Amino acid sequence: MKRATRDVLYFETGPDNVPTLHVEPGEVFEIETQLNRGPWLDEHPQGEELRRRLYGGNPSSGCICVEGSEPGQMIIVHIGKIDLDPIGFTRFGGSTGAMPGWLGGTGVGTHHRIVEIHDGLIQWDQELALPVAPMLGCVGVAPARERFHNGWAGYWGGNFDAQEVTTGAAVQLAVNVPGALLHIGDMHALQGDGEICGAGGIEASGRVQVWCELADKPSSMYWPRLEDATHIAVLAQGRPAEDAFRYALEAMVLWLEESYGFDRGDAYLYLGQVLEARCTQFVNPSFTYIAKVARRYLPVTA
Repeated sequence: MKRATRDVLYFETGPDNVPTLHVEPGEVFEIETQLNRGPWLDEHPQGEELRRRLYGGNPSSGCICVEGSEPGQMIIVHIGKIDLDPIGFTRFGGSTGAMPGWLGGTGVGTHHRIVEIHDGLIQWDQELALPVAPMLGCVGVAPARERFHNGWAGYWGGNFDAQEVTTGAAVQLAVNVPGALLHIGDMHALQGDGEICGAGGIEASGRVQVWCELADKPSSMYWPRLEDATHIAVLAQGRPAEDAFRYALEAMVLWLEESYGFDRGDAYLYLGQVLEARCTQFVNPSFTYIAKVARRYLPVTA
């Protein structure tokens, strides 16, 4: 099985990133993700060297060329098994988009916690253990022209920080450049809604199995989509969060109209009854809103 390693790390996603791995559609491969820089480096025997390498946030493990992908298509990124490494951390620097600095450090101050991860549990302290729920914070393809550091997300995907991006999910992204240039990183062992600490969730590293499909891009698709066994979802970004919600809602209306036979007005009324939506992260340069519909509420399509 081919593997994308930590040997080459990209801290920005752009169309001029040199591919480090070439895969065929349908080919299963493995990505070895890199733990974000943080307080865990203080005790690491290679801490200084790693600090120099980890000069940015949310490193992607190289840049993956999916052979045959072209603009006008969408790439469907299937997320398989995730294996976590045994260390993780979370950190709050004193202010985030959720807790602004003008409140005087919010009365909370700066804090961090380094945790052990084993047997499906995060050892929070001597008494409390939390079950893991691993996810990928960043899944994106190269934009057509721009470069974005990996704290951003947008039409190209990127730093969603959505818990749904996990084993069993299929992330759908519009291809903007030949080869798609897939970037994956920012693994978390667990994350609450809003990602209010800024550094996680429980920032983690590990290995994830992935495979990709190619399909024609739906004409109504302007934002990344996600499907799993129970839901269809749209992932939209904006600032303020109200705009991210509006974009996600609009995108879901168009999806129901194009793919499920709804009239546009009926789709809006229907979403008023069955829509599930929340802000998955409130701390990045653009906030992420996910809009979901359970499959049990969708009409059967041909």
